Amino acid sequence: MRKKQKPTIGYLTSDWAWGTDPLQPNGCAWYRCKLPADQLAKRGWITALGLPGFSPQNGFGMVIDGGKALHGWDIIVFKLLMKREVLEYLPRAMEMGQKIVVDVDDWFEGLSSTNRAYQATDPKANPDDNREIYAEIIQNATAVTTSSPFLYDFYKAKRDNVYLVRNGIDTERWEKRIPRMNHRLRLGWVGATPWRSGDLETLSPWIGEYLLSRKMYFHHSGHTENGAPRACDQMRIHENISRTQPLVPINIYPKLFKEIDIGIVPLNNVPFNHAKSFIKGLEYAAAGVPFVASYSPEYQYLADNGIGRIANNQEEWIYHLDQLRDIQTRRDEIEHNYEMLKNFSMEARADDWEAVMTEIREKS
Repeated sequence: MRKKQKPTIGYLTSDWAWGTDPLQPNGCAWYRCKLPADQLAKRGWITALGLPGFSPQNGFGMVIDGGKALHGWDIIVFKLLMKREVLEYLPRAMEMGQKIVVDVDDWFEGLSSTNRAYQATDPKANPDDNREIYAEIIQNATAVTTSSPFLYDFYKAKRDNVYLVRNGIDTERWEKRIPRMNHRLRLGWVGATPWRSGDLETLSPWIGEYLLSRKMYFHHSGHTENGAPRACDQMRIHENISRTQPLVPINIYPKLFKEIDIGIVPLNNVPFNHAKSFIKGLEYAAAGVPFVASYSPEYQYLADNGIGRIANNQEEWIYHLDQLRDIQTRRDEIEHNYEMLKNFSMEARADDWEAVMTEIREKS
């Protein structure tokens, strides 16, 4: 009797932290490629994550040493590949029987002009690598996986074979935390300002005065250089600034949360943010940082499932932040968030990922 072959899946992306050694994926590829690949590997799949390659004889493959590509994957998953040549190669690869999946966790059709990705994916500025080509790749692939119901509904209205698998977090990589005592509290935000949609500015009318009146500091982790604005400037915080930590590769990313006592997730009320997942909230929770988020469908879902607080206006923001100034409240919330995270771990997502990829692999 012939032994059944293990299923194989190759994740291809250009979303890398170039210059790191060894090369590290960026956050999007980490959560939507690396972590799912690890879970599938534990279940007997052969998986890998790498740079995209192509040959007319073998279709899409993964670039390895010497510039050659490793082929033979049952499923190929694209992450943030927007190049014209990828679109041109797509029909040939699918004719050969390759199952091509595009994973989507940002709504590029709704990008704000304030988001650096808007210019980076502008068809006029980048005729051979842009969001219009990306939309065609998504439309013509075998299947699409999405990270939020908004994205699922948007693409389901356009095509078949669309799946929803929400984000999960690798809880084992984060250290359990004890709230700090006898120091001035630090309100903090983790993120890079160039990829926002007017989010931080939503708190600017009042947050600076709030910090002064409560004798709290503001801390920003994840700053990028090259002329990017500081979070404190966008929020008009001019005093009581702790310090700004630079963005770091994903392998040491959890350290960005260590100096924050209370986290914030300010979001502008625009469709692009309604499409976003709750991954920042999961990161705060895993880091032992209680947090408050602006309303969005996914952050409401997260709060309804026991993680984080939602603020719809200035009064609600101040109410929640004032509550979290109490150390016992923070202790209780940290422990509760840790308990609820079991439902949002990558182990909890493994069944979903395997079910979706198995269906895609077996579908004719």
